[in-house]
Amino acid sequence: MKAKATRRKTVKPKPRRRSGSLIPGFEQRPNRLKPESDLQDMRWQKPLDYVRFILEDAARRTEQSRALFPRKFYRGDCHAHSQHSDGIGTVAEMAAMAKAAGLDFQFMTDHWGLTQARECRRHGLWVGQEPVAHLHHLGILGLTKVFVPGPDLARDVRAVTRQGGTPFIPHPTGWWPSRVYEPEAIQALNALPDPFLMEIVNGANNIVSAFDYTDAAAIALWDALLASGRRVHAMGNTDAHSPHGLGTVWNGVFAPRCEEAAIVRALRGGRCFVSEAPLLDMSVGAAGMGQRIGRRAAGAPLRIVAADARGLMRVRLIGDGKVLRAWHPDGKPVVNLTLPLPADLRTYVRAEAVSMDGKRGYTNPVYLALPHRHTRPIPR
Repeated sequence: MKAKATRRKTVKPKPRRRSGSLIPGFEQRPNRLKPESDLQDMRWQKPLDYVRFILEDAARRTEQSRALFPRKFYRGDCHAHSQHSDGIGTVAEMAAMAKAAGLDFQFMTDHWGLTQARECRRHGLWVGQEPVAHLHHLGILGLTKVFVPGPDLARDVRAVTRQGGTPFIPHPTGWWPSRVYEPEAIQALNALPDPFLMEIVNGANNIVSAFDYTDAAAIALWDALLASGRRVHAMGNTDAHSPHGLGTVWNGVFAPRCEEAAIVRALRGGRCFVSEAPLLDMSVGAAGMGQRIGRRAAGAPLRIVAADARGLMRVRLIGDGKVLRAWHPDGKPVVNLTLPLPADLRTYVRAEAVSMDGKRGYTNPVYLALPHRHTRPIPR
């Protein structure tokens, strides 16, 4: 009689976990089990929330600084894009982020038309345009008809003005990270009528901080234009192509009320400062930013006010393309300065400030009409 065969039970070895690779009890990790569609939503929403937190903090900072500043102003951005051109945010998303940033106004300057206008009105945004003109893009505010640019930038600027719009030159030297304009484009600015509006800070493709090397080049160009005798009013805009880029730089506008016509009129007159955080104002005698003084004002007092609730690191006075004076407040939140206008200045004077965390601000110039004033082309 044969013995009954016994079947040996095979026991599968437990998978060995590499020592130190995972804390016990965390084998079920939530983000590894979520559907891809949920993760796609998170990949958009999480960075948007993080940026919103930063901008809400910046809005609180501005409100604290307002309490230290003697003048009322409205804070806003004149250059941004939605899905109606090459932006990735909807008009509603852009409006929500502008509100989180505490902006008093926001223009949506989409390329190629005004199809964003109806949605903008619904969400409380103002409408502009940015057609690609010859050698440059062309920013346009306050024009309700689509503008089609031609082959001559100066002619386009004059045509927009005749039609009741306010033109401005966006990113005059290029934009981050790799677009750099050729000298021909820079020289084209010589033909523009005085005064004209130009961005000195453009936040394209930047998040949290707007300033980069293209803005340093734009400010150098601005000083060269001013020193040559031109009147160029400065703007600072985000050029945001997503909601994440809004609020990083803005214009502080001294207007009587926050209505589009009043804001644009003040911008056109240079009655504004450009800022990432510091609040600024400057005057020479009775002349404020954007105005011109004559030879009788040669001895008038020059006044500068700068404020940032989180502290100022440096304030500088710039004139005729040179640094004239510098002050180091060592973290003080307010600087009030009064000094005589330097006697040898010929073309302009302006001020700028840097906060303790590196945020920058710039006044518009006071223009000088003093003896021996001359005009020359922009240096190559």
